[in-house]
Amino acid sequence: MITHKGPLTADEFMAWLKDGKDMLAVERTKAWACFLKVPMRDGIDYIFHQDGHQRPQSLLSRYANFRFTGFYKQDEQKLYCPNIPTYAVPDWKNDPTTTEQNMRLEFCKDVRKSIEDMVNNDRADLPKGLTGDGLKAATAGYGHDLMDRSVAQLLMDSVPLDDVKFSSDYNYAGDLGDILLDYLQDRKGFADQTAAEYITLHKAEIISVLTYANTVRERYAAILSDTDNPIHKMKQISDAVKSSGATTVRVTIEKNGAEVSIRTPAQNLIGYHRIYENCDISSADRRALMEAFGNVSGYTLDDIRCITNGRKTIYEAPSPEVKQAETPAKGFAMTMGGM
Repeated sequence: MITHKGPLTADEFMAWLKDGKDMLAVERTKAWACFLKVPMRDGIDYIFHQDGHQRPQSLLSRYANFRFTGFYKQDEQKLYCPNIPTYAVPDWKNDPTTTEQNMRLEFCKDVRKSIEDMVNNDRADLPKGLTGDGLKAATAGYGHDLMDRSVAQLLMDSVPLDDVKFSSDYNYAGDLGDILLDYLQDRKGFADQTAAEYITLHKAEIISVLTYANTVRERYAAILSDTDNPIHKMKQISDAVKSSGATTVRVTIEKNGAEVSIRTPAQNLIGYHRIYENCDISSADRRALMEAFGNVSGYTLDDIRCITNGRKTIYEAPSPEVKQAETPAKGFAMTMGGM
């Protein structure tokens, strides 16, 4: 046992963790604080602490109530999940990478990666997807609109096709306890083991998510290869508005031969929209829409003639004459400006 008078410095406490004996007693005014080191695994010690008015020898009894202080990993010389009493080590500062919250995040992240690697690399003994009634059942909860939006948003965000794959939402909210010891001893090995066990227990759920991911990937690949798809024009508008840096833009809308120009928040034109909403526009613009179209409802992609920011034109739709002239010559039905 090592006895120290007065509070410890962080360096003195770390020196005891590294080289000291099993017990460290810190004498305070009319009280003692005791730390106890208990070897638990190869290279990992449990550290406990207790304080009281008895002398340290009396604290080590069958009724001693030691509190958890942390896991000390000898080869890294780090204390994980630290719970250091400030009265004993006033200048102790936790390393953010060693806190319980961070260790939980790191553990879950590593397990998620192992699950995804096993599933996406066909090492999980799972079918790549379902067909027929199985496909309908697996994707029923998502609905067509949600899937359409998911696929469209991938294009809006310029996500590479290779990044569209199964992803895991694995999370562990229980007590880390011995799990952390196993993880600290072999992070990759224990994450792989946990991932394999999780896949076995959640096979049906994973097959459903995998099927959905593969279906989204197939539809996304089809859109990427079909430059005539109107969604490419929507992305052109979205990218142009974002790159302009404008907070408010003017949109010229044309329907049934009538044309109205309104000011609208730029955000209303960014991303995927089945209908562009007339949100946060002036009462004058609302009256103009009512007079021209009989209502103030939203407008579609094909209704947009041009978008401006001040005197700068952000987007301009090609005229029908340009479309007709280009179609036979270039062999596509999509207007200019498509991807």
